[in-house]
Amino acid sequence: MNVLPKNHLLSDRNFSYFFFGQSFSTIGDGFQQLALIYLIFDLGGGASELALSQFFLIFPRILVLLLGGVAVDRLNPKQIIWISDLFRFVVMTLLILFLLFGSLSFQLLYVFLILSSIASGFFYPAFNAVVPSLVEEKNLDQANAWVQSISQMAIFIGPPLAGLLVSNFGITAGFIVNALSYFVAAITGLTVQMSRVVSDKIKSSSIWRDIQEGFRQVWKEQWLKVVLVVDMLGGLAVVGPLQITLPVYSERTLDIDPAQMGFIVAAFGIGSTLGMIIAAKLKAELKTIRSFFLFEIMQGMMLFFVAIPSLWMVIVALAIVGVFNGISSVIIISRIQSLVPRNRLGRTMSIVSLASFGAVPISQLLTGWLSNVIPLPVVFIIASILLILSGLMGMMFYTKSKSESAVM
Repeated sequence: MNVLPKNHLLSDRNFSYFFFGQSFSTIGDGFQQLALIYLIFDLGGGASELALSQFFLIFPRILVLLLGGVAVDRLNPKQIIWISDLFRFVVMTLLILFLLFGSLSFQLLYVFLILSSIASGFFYPAFNAVVPSLVEEKNLDQANAWVQSISQMAIFIGPPLAGLLVSNFGITAGFIVNALSYFVAAITGLTVQMSRVVSDKIKSSSIWRDIQEGFRQVWKEQWLKVVLVVDMLGGLAVVGPLQITLPVYSERTLDIDPAQMGFIVAAFGIGSTLGMIIAAKLKAELKTIRSFFLFEIMQGMMLFFVAIPSLWMVIVALAIVGVFNGISSVIIISRIQSLVPRNRLGRTMSIVSLASFGAVPISQLLTGWLSNVIPLPVVFIIASILLILSGLMGMMFYTKSKSESAVM
């Protein structure tokens, strides 16, 4: 008996297989996130090693993102997704073997993170471009709310479970769950059929010319340039403090154990998922690019409260920041998918990802250094100010495009 309405997104076999497979994979990422923190602590590392580990998870991804975008527009995004997941399963399996034999060093860990990062450089443009091939355009906002919430499931489900698992069964168990999640995602990805052909794939031009065409698509759209700059500044302001300073701040200032750390990390993910649900219900006139900038400013205002050294204040502030982040993520992804031609969507999404991830290594390394030379709460105050300024800049320089007016 089918318990879902016929028009429900999850009643569609392709979308449901894609959604549940990637959900499991990203929950596994949440296990990796917390297991990696305690693996670094266990190996004798601190803020600098955390920053380096995040750098090696991000920087190689940046180097191959543009190539990944071209691959999406030339090939089938479904194939890129499941192959990437299978490759990451192999990488995590090798890491686990070195852990079990007690042979893992920081150098080997960084190699495994680099390999996983390269696969992610192909995965993310495909992941962000595949949705229009799975659902009707009228369901795009709702589908994106579901799909973008996948990444937040990794944050609010993975870390609390990982905290309990690591506390009771050790760090290796966290990586085992992560590896198995990639394997499940690869298998379910194989079963997905691309039910909607949205455009002819590019085949005859050179890769370099395809990349240039993607940049021209971005450069000619003033609204898109402003969005990318604001997104990049937001990444510079927030990612390092949340990924590098927050674990150290939680351990040293809040003095919490792994299970409690999982709940702190989960607060942002819970808020983001709630924000994405809210975004799917918002009226169309409220889901504008200008709203995206407004929510950036509101995130910055709430991030300030993370500097208050109270466990509950940090959890509540991160949850509210997550709500605003979830709403803004759905808004901007849906607007880009609606306004950019389908045969350039993969390359455009790779450039969007490049803007998002491009500032991340700088943010992580700078934050790792700052966390050692200034009080940890001050790092969050600086991040709050930068995020507010980036949103204000977007409001000042943005002008609505004709294509956006037509969509709205």
